[in-house]
Amino acid sequence: MKKAVSLLCLALVLATASLALAADTLHFVIMSSEDPKAEGPKYTALAEYLKAGSPGIGEIELRVAKDYPEAAKLFQSSEVDGMFSGSFLAGIFIKKEVARPIARPVLANGASTYKAVIIAKAGTKPFAGIGDFRGKKVAYTLLGSSGEVFVRGLLPAGEKPESVYTPVPAASHMIAIKAVESGAADYAVVKNMVWKPADFPGLVLVGEDKGENPNNTLIMSNAAADKYGEEIKRHLLKLESDSGALAMKVKEIFKIKGFIPTTNADFSHTFEIFEKAGISAKTFDFKF
Repeated sequence: MKKAVSLLCLALVLATASLALAADTLHFVIMSSEDPKAEGPKYTALAEYLKAGSPGIGEIELRVAKDYPEAAKLFQSSEVDGMFSGSFLAGIFIKKEVARPIARPVLANGASTYKAVIIAKAGTKPFAGIGDFRGKKVAYTLLGSSGEVFVRGLLPAGEKPESVYTPVPAASHMIAIKAVESGAADYAVVKNMVWKPADFPGLVLVGEDKGENPNNTLIMSNAAADKYGEEIKRHLLKLESDSGALAMKVKEIFKIKGFIPTTNADFSHTFEIFEKAGISAKTFDFKF
């Protein structure tokens, strides 16, 4: 009898070990509109929340991209399973049919979308069109739908940025704003969520896009979405009503209410920006 009990215990231990070994490790890339390194701890908390609700996930390994081009390369290389992404990169991967949108956060103020705004020194006239950039220095994030891509969409067909203005590439939207503050640029084109007028008393908003894009969407590779997409989406969508310690920590450090589902249709304005900028998503190789 003792031998039978011992064998049963051994079988249970082996079964548990087998399940642990079978759990997958997911690799996510973090893009950030502000300071990428500062975003790391936030996503570590979110990863713990997702793992707690998804027993099939053994680990979630996070890689912080230093800028948008690096994030694109990481996802394109198939080294990662998902990315909390800006709308341009997400839209390109969706159009290429190699990724699917899962969900996006809703900020405490209810916002889940953003748009491009144009920032300049106080006293600058309201932005009237691409002609206002002629001969000027314009700071923006490369491959940003509220940065480089938005501005390219303002250019006459076939005209290169350098023939109109001097691009000032910035690793983040905040760095672009600071370039105007320091005098390194005449204009910054950034996402409105990052622009905080009270922090920059010498700067003003002089123009803005009319449409909006989904903010910080989690996209997943087709393979990862097939296996875990619905499970992760369900867990993210219940965050708002979850009062557990892990859930409350995520909501507090992200300053969000929760998450909402995100579909291809939510990228309609982003896709319009593609057209204005003359971008064919199917063939676009993340450089101009």
